[in-house]
Amino acid sequence: MNASDAVKLSAFSPAKINLFLHITGRRADGYHLLQSVFCPITLGDELSMSVQANSSKELTVHRSGDLVHIPEDVDLTVRACKAFYANAGVGMAYQVSVHVNKKVPEQAGLGGGSSNAATVLRLLQHHHQHPLSAGQLAAIGLALGADVPFFLQDNSAFVEGIGEVITPIHGISGHLIVYKPPLSCPTPKIFSDPQLTRNSSDVKIAVFDSARRMNSELMACLQANTQNALQAVVSRNYPDWEQQFGVFSNCVAKFNPQLIRMSGSGSAMFALFASPSQLSNAVVAVADAPELQRGQWFECKIKSS
Repeated sequence: MNASDAVKLSAFSPAKINLFLHITGRRADGYHLLQSVFCPITLGDELSMSVQANSSKELTVHRSGDLVHIPEDVDLTVRACKAFYANAGVGMAYQVSVHVNKKVPEQAGLGGGSSNAATVLRLLQHHHQHPLSAGQLAAIGLALGADVPFFLQDNSAFVEGIGEVITPIHGISGHLIVYKPPLSCPTPKIFSDPQLTRNSSDVKIAVFDSARRMNSELMACLQANTQNALQAVVSRNYPDWEQQFGVFSNCVAKFNPQLIRMSGSGSAMFALFASPSQLSNAVVAVADAPELQRGQWFECKIKSS
């Protein structure tokens, strides 16, 4: 098979926000148990692939685009390719090329790398006519990263365990400004902080039934009863982040946001609005703030399936 026989694949690779994030415990192996609502958003990367037979009978993975600065053994797109072919039973005699056009900032708590890995798995699964069960694919994803199983499906979801217990939620909507300050918050450092609250009260999934009735009820419930447990750790350890969050909050607060929070382990933060006009006003306020000029901001929406 020659280069003209390569099959082209492509897909949108969405980012996510966490409407809340509670740490409810820690397993003996060190993994944290969590509860969260993950929402895919319309901010995302464009990922394209080509797949063709390889006469050497060995899997080769080539990269181009915006991830080539990441070592191959760390790049989740490469690891996803290798994990798929190691488990799919379709042989290893393939040459795969992966190109990522990044829009999602790295080290932001928006799940960009995990989404890229899940997108690779989904494209290869479809291309090879679904050789793996949904459970097998999710297990491969979980071995790559705790957020990967979420991105193997299309809905907002209530996420529990170490990220593998996923209950889709329909009906969540909203307009977002996502702001990424010009600094990073290393996830391992955040999770290992001795002052991290690891015994947050359990949130019952029944509270999310309100999303099917009225989106504003759900947001009011989340505002009153939940938090991002990692945010206090980031605020304490990164004064520059805390200063940026204060400015961002002040900019958007006058336009009646439903939530203002950090996403994941940071450093990105978001404000969620019920209407596009509220969002537009908030974007102008953020864009005009001198203290926020060195960061990046994005207008987007919670992605509906």
